[in-house]
Amino acid sequence: MQEEISKLIELQKIDLEVLKIEKNMQEIPQSLQKVQKEKEALTQKLENLNHFIEEKKKQKDLFEGELKQEYQRLKSTQARLIQIRGTREYQLLLREIEEIKKANKQKEDEILKLMEEIENLEKEKEKLEEEMKKVESIFEEEKQKFDSFCDKLSMNKNELLKKREKIAKKIPTNLLRKYEALREKKGGLGIAPVDNYVCEGCYMSIPPQLYNELQKDNRYYECPHCKRLIYYKRIYIQEEVQKEERKPSLKEASSS
Repeated sequence: MQEEISKLIELQKIDLEVLKIEKNMQEIPQSLQKVQKEKEALTQKLENLNHFIEEKKKQKDLFEGELKQEYQRLKSTQARLIQIRGTREYQLLLREIEEIKKANKQKEDEILKLMEEIENLEKEKEKLEEEMKKVESIFEEEKQKFDSFCDKLSMNKNELLKKREKIAKKIPTNLLRKYEALREKKGGLGIAPVDNYVCEGCYMSIPPQLYNELQKDNRYYECPHCKRLIYYKRIYIQEEVQKEERKPSLKEASSS
C-alpha cells in the first residue's frame, strides 16, 4: 500500500514538473514579444508606405499620360494656325493654344510635385527598411535564445517521461488508470496530501472520521470535495512536515 502511494506521489511530482516545462515552452519571453511587436508594427508601416507609393506612382503615370495627349492636341492645334485665314478664327485658336499651354503647365507642376513626394517617400521607406533589418536581427537573436531554451526543456521533459514510464509500470493498472483520469480532469493534480484535516488539492476540510481513517494508511481514499486520491502527508512527506513544524510562530518571530 505505502509503496504504491509512494510511486503515485513520485509520478505526480514528475507530471507537475512536465506541466511546468510545457507551460514554459508555450510562454514567449517578454523580450521576444517586445521585438516581435516592433517587427509587426514596422511590417505594417512598410506595407502602408508601399501602398501609398504605388498610389502616387499610378497618379503620376496617369498625369503623364494625360499630358502626352495634351501635347499632341497642342501640336495639332498649332498646325491648324497655318491654315486659318480669318482673323476672328485665328484669335480663337490662339486663345485655345494658350489655355492648353496653361493647363499643361499646371499638369507639369503636379507631376513634379508627385515626383518630389515619391522621392521623399522612397527615402522614408529606406529608413524603415534599415530599421527593419536591425529589428529582424534582434528578433532572430532572441528567437534563437528561446529555441535553445526550449530544446533544453524538451530534453529535460524526455528524461522525465522516461523516468515516468518506469515508475508507472510498478503501479497497479486500475490505480494508475484512476490517477490518470483524475489528473486529466483536475488540472494535472490527481493525488494530494492531507494535513491538519485539510486536503491540499482543493484546500477544503475533510471530516474528522475520514482524517482518522486516512492515518491508518490501509486503503485508498478520496477527498469528499474534489474527489482526488488523498494520503496522510505526515507518513509520506515527513521532511516537508518537519520543516513546517520547525518554522517559528509569529509570536516567537516577534520576540526573537
